[in-house]
Amino acid sequence: MVIVILVKLALVAGTVWLTKEIGVWDGPDTTAEIYEDVKSQIKPFAEDLKERYCSKYCGTNKPTKPWRESFVDAWNDSIKEGFLTANRLPKYCYRFTDDVQKTINQLFNGNSMK
Repeated sequence: MVIVILVKLALVAGTVWLTKEIGVWDGPDTTAEIYEDVKSQIKPFAEDLKERYCSKYCGTNKPTKPWRESFVDAWNDSIKEGFLTANRLPKYCYRFTDDVQKTINQLFNGNSMK
């Protein structure tokens, strides 16, 4: 247990140290430069993987949205999904308590309930 926590702590500390060394924490301009550099280095590999593994349905002709618009859409979708999940929560809680009650009754009474 302690080893797992230490490994996780070491991974987090190593990630923070590495991002500090790379310069991610310096400022928005530096971060944008790092992002563009990483993107330009990964692009050939991504194109190769697309050509190798993508079917005819991978290439969509939909125009891509700017990053900010896609971020806003993702944020709105996550908020909507959160509210939908909160809406379903009473049903799940009822089913959970019903299952627990049936299990406890079955344990104490010794008969199987359907």
